[in-house]
Amino acid sequence: MVNVDMKSKILDVAAMLFESRGINASGVDTIIAETGVAKSTLYRHFPSKDLLIIAFLRNKADIFFDWLKSGLVTHEKPNDKLIQLCCLLEEWISTPEFRSLPFHIATIEFPDPTHPVNQFSTVLAKELQSFLCVIAEEAKVKDPLSLGLQLTMLFEGASLVERMSPGSGAAARAKNAALIIVKASRQK
Repeated sequence: MVNVDMKSKILDVAAMLFESRGINASGVDTIIAETGVAKSTLYRHFPSKDLLIIAFLRNKADIFFDWLKSGLVTHEKPNDKLIQLCCLLEEWISTPEFRSLPFHIATIEFPDPTHPVNQFSTVLAKELQSFLCVIAEEAKVKDPLSLGLQLTMLFEGASLVERMSPGSGAAARAKNAALIIVKASRQK
């Protein structure tokens, strides 16, 4: 029987360590010590460190998408939703708690494209781009796929700049550029 509370506790501690120290710098023994569980308990919930990392990445992505969707729900018009999307992405990247996109960090720490963590990071990157493309498609822009990719590049780039130079204003600049691109994409 899986104890959901214990699984959440392990995941929460691992997330805190991964975000503050780095994924590779946070070994299983450190996670066990910080969580106060037996090694067998950790491995019962997460049979490998890779699966723990993937659960961390999935959890962070789900939290982000839930937050983003709740911010978009108040806008019924697709064009308003597209503009709000740009504002929300700026807000998200500008928060003091922002630590970059977890899938970026995971890809850097696991550069081998055949590694399961790298492969899952690629899945999450595609999910983000797909989400942005769907919003663009709903707004009936000329080329939703291109707009989704452009927005992805702007905001992923801004997230990297903010990670390296917090408070740089990269998120606001990305939003301003995104709004220009959004406006141009709606013109026939």
